[in-house]
Amino acid sequence: MARLSRAYAMLVLVTEVVKGIQDEYQSVLINEAEVQVLKNLARLFALFWIEKELGDFLEDGYMSSKEALWVRENVVKLLDIIRPNAIGLVDAFDFSDYRLKSALGRFDGNVYHHILEAARKDPLNQTEPGPGYEPHLRRLIRDGAGVYTGTSSRL
Repeated sequence: MARLSRAYAMLVLVTEVVKGIQDEYQSVLINEAEVQVLKNLARLFALFWIEKELGDFLEDGYMSSKEALWVRENVVKLLDIIRPNAIGLVDAFDFSDYRLKSALGRFDGNVYHHILEAARKDPLNQTEPGPGYEPHLRRLIRDGAGVYTGTSSRL
């Protein structure tokens, strides 16, 4: 019953999203290019969900193995299609850098500087060498425990 209700909820969600895109287009609030991007995003969501629950579709005979392969191939194709618009889609939500908590999505675009700053602040990088050196790596590197001595034949 839980799987059925989740499947029905996904059906309603995808249907309403597509209907909402069409309504916005007819109200002239979004243009044709935006409609295409949003529809591709809705397709990706639907196919991603189908792929995630593929076993149910195959088990109940709603889909053949050939159609399942088509679903997987099209998820990858849609990712390639959506990728050029990914930054614009995320920026449309206007999340703050604080809320994103990611150096990759920085508003100022200075990604590498912020990645290095985050690495410098990490507690594991506060000492030289790191905290795992003495208990784990020192004996392997300095004491020769990690030296390859070769193997002798047993023949």
